[in-house]
Amino acid sequence: MARTRNILTATLVFNSLSALGGGLALVAGALPVPMYLLRNTPFDSFVIPGLFLAIVIGGSSAAAAVASCARMPRSLLVAGAAGVILIGWIAGETILIEGFSWLQGLYLLTGATVVALATHLAGGARSPHRLGRDATRT
Repeated sequence: MARTRNILTATLVFNSLSALGGGLALVAGALPVPMYLLRNTPFDSFVIPGLFLAIVIGGSSAAAAVASCARMPRSLLVAGAAGVILIGWIAGETILIEGFSWLQGLYLLTGATVVALATHLAGGARSPHRLGRDATRT
């Protein structure tokens, strides 16, 4: 289970750092993203989506990575939630921009991996609240 936990944590760190970097790059206008991608959204620039990406997506993955490293109670619940948030972001983005790129596929995969690993690790917990309590804390 330690190897699985390490893979979970590494995936969360990857998601966090890339969301933070991507979000800040969107806010700064450092990415060559065409403005027409925003045509079906309520946004007229990438500032708000970039902030959301950095703070919500990156922040939830960072919190889950820290919780996982520290083996905090409920860290698997936090990790699972971070994975679901990422999947929701990718789904919403795909619908709004009416397209799908390999990057969206990658992050859909990493989000699903986080959910699957957190669920797997929680399945080994000796607790009726599987995702709510870590196997390492019981």
